[in-house]
Amino acid sequence: MEQNKLENRTKEIKKQNNFTAVRISSKVQKKLSNILSKANKKDYGKRVLAMEIIESALDLIQDHHIKKLQENSLSNTDRLEIKFREYVKKNGKISKDDFLGILMNQSLSA
Repeated sequence: MEQNKLENRTKEIKKQNNFTAVRISSKVQKKLSNILSKANKKDYGKRVLAMEIIESALDLIQDHHIKKLQENSLSNTDRLEIKFREYVKKNGKISKDDFLGILMNQSLSA
């Protein structure tokens, strides 16, 4: 009898959950709710799920969207570091302080 209880427990533990939680802002949640209500205003058929809308939207994302998201995530410090590394590759080794001086001279003369 105890062995049956152990077997039932292990069977319950082995159930896999195919869902995960994702945090979204209330603004995004409102947009999703509005789209869901529009999609579900119909007389026939099953309900459209939020998961289906999100999956459809993700299929529409292309490489140029990802590049734009990556660029938008950069801080000014990141942009400075990128420009500094490009300058070092092109012109040879230089200190960051000297590079800042060059940038300031260019911006003052322009």
